[in-house]
Amino acid sequence: MLTSERQGQLALGLRLSSATVRVFADGVEEMLGRALPRTPEQLAKPEVVNQLIRDYAPAGSIPLPQLENVSLPGVGFESSNCTNFLIDLDFGSDLGANSGLPRTAYVKIPCPELATRVFANAVGFWEVEEAFCERIAPHVPIRVPQVYAVARKGARFVLLLENLNESPGTRMFINRDMAAGTTIDRAKMCLSTFAELHAKFWGWTHEQRESLLPSRLHVFLGPGGRAKTRALNAASIDPAHRTAPDLFTAKHAAVCHRAIDKWDALVDFWYDGLLTLIHGDSHLANLFEYRTPSGPQMGMIDFQGMQWCKGIRDVQYFLINSIEPELLATHEHDLIDFYIQELALRGVRLDPEDARNQYRGYSFQTLMVALTSIGLGGLTERDETVLTILRRSVAAMERLDFEGWLDRL
Repeated sequence: MLTSERQGQLALGLRLSSATVRVFADGVEEMLGRALPRTPEQLAKPEVVNQLIRDYAPAGSIPLPQLENVSLPGVGFESSNCTNFLIDLDFGSDLGANSGLPRTAYVKIPCPELATRVFANAVGFWEVEEAFCERIAPHVPIRVPQVYAVARKGARFVLLLENLNESPGTRMFINRDMAAGTTIDRAKMCLSTFAELHAKFWGWTHEQRESLLPSRLHVFLGPGGRAKTRALNAASIDPAHRTAPDLFTAKHAAVCHRAIDKWDALVDFWYDGLLTLIHGDSHLANLFEYRTPSGPQMGMIDFQGMQWCKGIRDVQYFLINSIEPELLATHEHDLIDFYIQELALRGVRLDPEDARNQYRGYSFQTLMVALTSIGLGGLTERDETVLTILRRSVAAMERLDFEGWLDRL
């Protein structure tokens, strides 16, 4: 009889094999002229962008008018798994310079690295962001980029989005900002945004959740999700220890292996009870600051990790990843209380003791994201930012006594 871990390995292997076939099938479709653009140069043509807007604008949106020209200004953006870049939009002189139409668009397509494309399609996080852009974005109560087109064929996708830098007073953050660490005041702005998002969907029924974001797209609760995520996380622990033994010691690895042994109990804890819609990758580099009449507020981008979960998952993921451990240790309890208060202002009650218990339990998810990035290599950028996240996640594991929490699970 197969063990749960072996079942997970087989399930993950099958998904990786299927994704590999889809990636190579796209190459055949490209030769036949039927594939989505693979490079910025293939996309930056008026006939291509016009077709994307005509055929793939989200339902209920007002499509952009016909473009006369599209060009590449040579502006790209860092990303762990996509090729992100700007295109210049020319709607022609008849519309005039003050028409209110965008001058540029922000584009996301798959990155060129084969391993990352296969992994992303096997795990499904690109499909999650496509679902958000296609049908969920208009329903969220927080500021997110406007969506012009969402296309998917085979293993490829194209997202045409608002370039937020065109909005006066908007400040975007990048991974280096996250690695530098944010302030307590900015953290509170982010927690208010999380509370706004979470309160809208708090306690939705299973039927309501399925109609908006079906469970088949849930990384843990979708078909084979438990086994797949268990195998993926188990496979990353020892390689991460070998890669960064000074940060992630043998003792830390042993605790993680014990957590994998309790995987079903962990997943049950994470997803039992009242759930809400969370961002799922809620670090500083996926937020932006924008101006309002009442003062600056925070919006969010990049919804690849979106899922139904407990709201505190976004809170601890942001705080642990985006604030230096020494500063966070001083303010952690107050920041959790601030989030609870922000929920209360929006009609949602969260028990402080429950919130802190959830915070401790979810800290393992945050650590595993860092371990997967480092331990499995090539799935995201391996640089100082990733090592900083690992250092902060390990510090949280120790500060919150995750080992003691796990013993009592």
